[in-house]
Amino acid sequence: MRLFFALPLSETVRETVWSAVRAFPVHDPPWRWIEPENYHLTLKFIGEIDERRAGELREAGAEAAAGVMPFSLRFGRFGAFPDISRPRVIFYGIEEGFEPLAALAARLEEACEALGIARESRPFRAHLTLARIKRPLPGPVREKLGAVPPLPEGTVQTADRFVLMSSTLAPTGASYDEIASWSLREG
Repeated sequence: MRLFFALPLSETVRETVWSAVRAFPVHDPPWRWIEPENYHLTLKFIGEIDERRAGELREAGAEAAAGVMPFSLRFGRFGAFPDISRPRVIFYGIEEGFEPLAALAARLEEACEALGIARESRPFRAHLTLARIKRPLPGPVREKLGAVPPLPEGTVQTADRFVLMSSTLAPTGASYDEIASWSLREG
Protein backbone atom coordinates (compact mmCIF):
# COMPACT_ATOMS: atom_id res chain seq x y z
CA MET A 1 0.00 0.00 0.00
CA ARG A 2 1.19 3.54 -0.85
CA LEU A 3 0.96 5.87 2.16
CA PHE A 4 1.66 9.44 3.23
CA PHE A 5 0.88 11.80 6.12
CA ALA A 6 -1.05 14.93 5.12
CA LEU A 7 -2.91 17.94 6.37
CA PRO A 8 -6.41 17.92 4.83
CA LEU A 9 -7.89 21.23 3.71
CA SER A 10 -11.19 22.80 4.72
CA GLU A 11 -14.07 23.02 2.31
CA THR A 12 -13.67 26.83 2.27
CA VAL A 13 -10.00 26.66 1.23
CA ARG A 14 -10.74 23.97 -1.37
CA GLU A 15 -13.51 26.15 -2.88
CA THR A 16 -11.27 29.24 -2.93
CA VAL A 17 -8.47 27.34 -4.67
CA TRP A 18 -10.84 25.70 -7.16
CA SER A 19 -12.29 29.14 -8.02
CA ALA A 20 -8.74 30.37 -8.69
CA VAL A 21 -8.08 27.32 -10.88
CA ARG A 22 -11.27 27.94 -12.89
CA ALA A 23 -10.13 31.55 -13.47
CA PHE A 24 -6.61 30.45 -14.45
CA PRO A 25 -5.12 32.45 -17.36
CA VAL A 26 -4.19 29.25 -19.27
CA HIS A 27 -7.28 27.89 -20.99
CA ASP A 28 -7.30 24.23 -22.05
CA PRO A 29 -3.93 23.59 -20.34
CA PRO A 30 -1.62 20.72 -21.36
CA TRP A 31 -2.02 19.14 -17.90
CA ARG A 32 -4.78 17.69 -15.74
CA TRP A 33 -5.86 19.62 -12.66
CA ILE A 34 -5.93 17.84 -9.33
CA GLU A 35 -9.54 17.54 -8.19
CA PRO A 36 -10.48 19.72 -5.17
CA GLU A 37 -11.43 16.70 -3.05
CA ASN A 38 -7.79 15.58 -3.35
CA TYR A 39 -6.25 18.87 -2.15
CA HIS A 40 -3.93 18.40 0.83
CA LEU A 41 -0.54 19.42 2.17
CA THR A 42 1.86 16.46 2.26
CA LEU A 43 3.74 16.26 5.56
CA LYS A 44 5.65 13.02 4.98
CA PHE A 45 5.55 10.76 1.94
CA ILE A 46 6.17 7.14 2.91
CA GLY A 47 5.59 5.33 -0.37
CA GLU A 48 4.93 1.63 -0.80
CA ILE A 49 4.86 -0.21 2.51
CA ASP A 50 3.51 -3.53 3.70
CA GLU A 51 -0.07 -3.16 4.89
CA ARG A 52 0.86 -4.89 8.15
CA ARG A 53 3.01 -1.88 9.11
CA ALA A 54 0.04 0.51 9.14
CA GLY A 55 -0.28 0.01 12.91
CA GLU A 56 3.28 1.22 13.41
CA LEU A 57 2.49 4.31 11.36
CA ARG A 58 -0.60 4.97 13.48
CA GLU A 59 1.67 4.97 16.54
CA ALA A 60 4.14 7.28 14.75
CA GLY A 61 1.30 9.69 13.96
CA ALA A 62 0.12 9.70 17.58
CA GLU A 63 3.69 10.33 18.76
CA ALA A 64 4.11 13.25 16.33
CA ALA A 65 0.75 14.80 17.34
CA ALA A 66 1.43 14.68 21.08
CA GLY A 67 1.56 18.18 22.51
CA VAL A 68 1.26 19.99 19.16
CA MET A 69 -1.21 22.85 19.32
CA PRO A 70 -3.45 23.91 16.41
CA PHE A 71 -2.06 26.67 14.21
CA SER A 72 -3.12 28.73 11.20
CA LEU A 73 -1.78 28.67 7.66
CA ARG A 74 -2.28 31.41 5.11
CA PHE A 75 -2.01 30.49 1.46
CA GLY A 76 -0.80 32.98 -1.08
CA ARG A 77 1.65 33.02 -3.92
CA PHE A 78 1.55 30.86 -7.02
CA GLY A 79 4.73 28.93 -7.82
CA ALA A 80 6.31 25.99 -9.57
CA PHE A 81 8.96 23.34 -9.01
CA PRO A 82 11.75 23.41 -9.98
CA ASP A 83 10.88 26.97 -11.11
CA ILE A 84 8.32 28.88 -13.16
CA SER A 85 10.42 28.69 -16.36
CA ARG A 86 10.63 24.86 -16.19
CA PRO A 87 7.54 23.79 -14.25
CA ARG A 88 7.02 20.14 -13.33
CA VAL A 89 4.62 20.91 -10.47
CA ILE A 90 2.49 24.05 -10.12
CA PHE A 91 1.23 25.04 -6.69
CA TYR A 92 0.06 27.63 -4.21
CA GLY A 93 2.52 28.22 -1.38
CA ILE A 94 2.20 28.99 2.29
CA GLU A 95 2.68 32.66 3.23
CA GLU A 96 2.22 32.35 7.01
CA GLY A 97 2.37 29.42 9.42
CA PHE A 98 5.23 27.61 7.71
CA GLU A 99 7.27 27.15 10.91
CA PRO A 100 4.73 25.10 12.91
CA LEU A 101 3.90 23.09 9.77
CA ALA A 102 7.58 22.34 9.18
CA ALA A 103 7.96 21.40 12.87
CA LEU A 104 5.09 18.90 12.56
CA ALA A 105 6.64 17.46 9.40
CA ALA A 106 9.98 17.12 11.22
CA ARG A 107 8.27 15.26 14.09
CA LEU A 108 6.78 12.84 11.54
CA GLU A 109 10.19 12.40 9.88
CA GLU A 110 11.73 11.48 13.25
CA ALA A 111 8.92 9.09 14.20
CA CYS A 112 9.10 7.36 10.81
CA GLU A 113 12.90 7.19 10.87
CA ALA A 114 12.63 5.31 14.17
CA LEU A 115 10.58 2.72 12.23
CA GLY A 116 13.30 2.37 9.60
CA ILE A 117 11.58 4.56 7.01
CA ALA A 118 14.09 6.72 5.15
CA ARG A 119 14.17 10.46 5.74
CA GLU A 120 13.24 12.72 2.88
CA SER A 121 16.48 13.91 1.27
CA ARG A 122 15.05 17.28 0.17
CA PRO A 123 14.12 20.09 2.55
CA PHE A 124 10.45 20.39 3.51
CA ARG A 125 8.66 22.79 1.14
CA ALA A 126 4.99 23.15 2.05
CA HIS A 127 2.78 23.64 -0.98
CA LEU A 128 -0.65 22.81 -2.34
CA THR A 129 -0.13 20.96 -5.62
CA LEU A 130 -2.51 22.03 -8.39
CA ALA A 131 -1.12 19.94 -11.26
CA ARG A 132 1.88 17.89 -12.35
CA ILE A 133 3.33 18.73 -15.75
CA LYS A 134 4.78 15.85 -17.73
CA ARG A 135 6.51 17.66 -20.63
CA PRO A 136 8.03 21.07 -21.29
CA LEU A 137 5.48 23.83 -21.82
CA PRO A 138 5.35 26.12 -24.86
CA GLY A 139 6.70 29.63 -24.25
CA PRO A 140 3.30 31.42 -24.30
CA VAL A 141 1.94 29.05 -21.63
CA ARG A 142 5.03 29.55 -19.41
CA GLU A 143 4.63 33.33 -19.77
CA LYS A 144 1.03 33.13 -18.57
CA LEU A 145 2.14 31.15 -15.52
CA GLY A 146 4.27 34.10 -14.50
CA ALA A 147 1.12 36.25 -14.34
CA VAL A 148 -0.98 34.01 -12.08
CA PRO A 149 -2.16 36.08 -9.12
CA PRO A 150 -1.86 34.89 -5.50
CA LEU A 151 -4.86 33.55 -3.65
CA PRO A 152 -6.99 36.14 -1.81
CA GLU A 153 -5.45 37.46 1.43
CA GLY A 154 -8.02 35.65 3.60
CA THR A 155 -7.26 32.14 2.35
CA VAL A 156 -6.54 30.69 5.79
CA GLN A 157 -6.57 27.09 7.00
CA THR A 158 -6.72 26.07 10.64
CA ALA A 159 -4.36 23.13 11.09
CA ASP A 160 -6.10 21.18 13.82
CA ARG A 161 -5.66 17.63 12.53
CA PHE A 162 -3.58 15.55 10.16
CA VAL A 163 -4.15 12.17 8.56
CA LEU A 164 -2.49 9.04 7.24
CA MET A 165 -3.66 8.57 3.65
CA SER A 166 -3.43 5.71 1.20
CA SER A 167 -2.95 6.60 -2.43
CA THR A 168 -4.13 4.50 -5.36
CA LEU A 169 -2.71 5.49 -8.72
CA ALA A 170 -4.82 5.19 -11.87
CA PRO A 171 -4.62 6.56 -15.42
CA THR A 172 -7.30 9.12 -14.48
CA GLY A 173 -5.30 10.32 -11.45
CA ALA A 174 -4.74 9.31 -7.85
CA SER A 175 -7.49 8.57 -5.37
CA TYR A 176 -6.98 8.93 -1.63
CA ASP A 177 -8.46 7.18 1.39
CA GLU A 178 -8.02 8.27 4.98
CA ILE A 179 -6.51 5.46 7.10
CA ALA A 180 -6.13 7.30 10.43
CA SER A 181 -6.48 10.81 11.86
CA TRP A 182 -4.94 12.74 14.78
CA SER A 183 -6.23 15.92 16.38
CA LEU A 184 -3.90 18.73 17.38
CA ARG A 185 -4.90 20.24 20.70
CA GLU A 186 -3.46 22.01 23.66
CA GLY A 187 -1.99 19.83 26.39
